[in-house]
Amino acid sequence: MALLLAGASTLAAFDLADLEMSTSDITVPSGKTMSALLYKLKGQPISPWHDIPFTLGNDEHGVPLLSFVCEIPLGTREKMEIHKTATQNPVIQDVHKDGSLREYMYSPSIVNYGAIAQTWEDPNKPDDDTGFGGDNDPIDVLQLNGSPCKRGAVQRVRVLGALALVDDDETDWKLLVIDVDAPDAPAWRDVTDIPKERVDECREWFRMYKTAEGKGENKFGLDERAVDAKHALSVAQGTHQHWKDLIDDPTVTCDFKKHSCWVGLGEQPTRKKEEL
Repeated sequence: MALLLAGASTLAAFDLADLEMSTSDITVPSGKTMSALLYKLKGQPISPWHDIPFTLGNDEHGVPLLSFVCEIPLGTREKMEIHKTATQNPVIQDVHKDGSLREYMYSPSIVNYGAIAQTWEDPNKPDDDTGFGGDNDPIDVLQLNGSPCKRGAVQRVRVLGALALVDDDETDWKLLVIDVDAPDAPAWRDVTDIPKERVDECREWFRMYKTAEGKGENKFGLDERAVDAKHALSVAQGTHQHWKDLIDDPTVTCDFKKHSCWVGLGEQPTRKKEEL
């Protein structure tokens, strides 16, 4: 059973220095055997989706720092992601319908890409900004530091802004963040601090990257503008609430490729309210 380190005691219970990662072959619910990046905390298996806390303290101005899980380092192509249905949600390379491994065909990643722990974009709740339900994943992150992150690494990140991507009528927010603990961390605090050409580059890359697979262009809500840090943090907090609803409310369910998302001891939500 995962630890579910959520609630007021999270920071006392969780220390990044205690986090361990290892690679092992596992069998996913589809029956396929795949190489997976597994997580432990002080020797106890944990889920990077559910057991790494949403926040890891505040910055010097009292702004929450969120927990970023690195899935696709800058300059790499392998389409790695937190696996929603496999036990303990390890990081695994995504596959095409024919079972072949997915890679970016358009170009290597131009950002450090990943997700925020303890978030979920609920497909059944229309987003206030786009009007579309979520894409059924943890909220995505474009980490803009100049150096590649280590795949699987967990970083404390400052939210600077976000782009409201819409993919096949699903809301797929892209948070713009920086790793505050990196030696190369810029002093950016808001989206206006990011060079405009860098934001434009990210928008265009994520608009076009699926065209290399013969698919159409992605779209963006809000007239394609990047929202500011306050707005983006509110969006992230909303997806954290959706995640808590998934854990706490048995009427809220998550399914992926005909399998239930793994959120505890079984395939359906099993954690009790008091564990939150």
